[in-house]
Amino acid sequence: MATPQRAFEFFLREARPILVRDHGEALAGEILDATRAEYERVRPEVPDIGGLRNVFQPVMTINGWIVALHRSMAARGFVAKDAVRVCHEVLDGVLRRVPGWLLRGIGGFLLSPPGRWYFERQARRSQQRRHADDFVWHVERDADGGLSMVFDECAVNKWYVAQDVRELAPYCNFADVTYSRLMGMGVDASETLGLGCAQCALRFKRGRATLVPKNLEGIVAAR
Repeated sequence: MATPQRAFEFFLREARPILVRDHGEALAGEILDATRAEYERVRPEVPDIGGLRNVFQPVMTINGWIVALHRSMAARGFVAKDAVRVCHEVLDGVLRRVPGWLLRGIGGFLLSPPGRWYFERQARRSQQRRHADDFVWHVERDADGGLSMVFDECAVNKWYVAQDVRELAPYCNFADVTYSRLMGMGVDASETLGLGCAQCALRFKRGRATLVPKNLEGIVAAR
């Protein structure tokens, strides 16, 4: 298993060709060097929400990378949407190197009875509020087999507020849409705290096309 630092360097390597394509070699290198320096500064501030016991701890680690990239790009005149677009392309590109049958199998397992049991257990643990910076959420099941993760508190949005990068909040659902499309999980992620809704909801349904919300237009291609 890759260490967190190796995972971060992998993220930068995947981002490089995207940045070079869009902004040229010199500026891409400058952005990446600045991102690396910013992440070293911000890494100790990434919240510990339970370590390996919390399924969403890697989400917080990755959002440390996103904040670092955004700040690096913002210092050079780019907006939050530009950084999020790079992150989407990285995730989409990495996932597309995985065999489609395997991705769909993982998606099916996550929405299967064992997957639902695991998520329900994680959700009950979040409701104990052991970590102030954590998510607080519950699972809802539909009569027709759908599964929803409903968040009353979002660790990602708390992190953006703490880092004073609220401009990232409207795009907090980009990764859910990205993986859902390739894993066949049929998510509707249009309801988020980052868009001013009362809660975040990830509403999954196998066999349904993944919705691309309006806030992700120009980031996630409609295909």
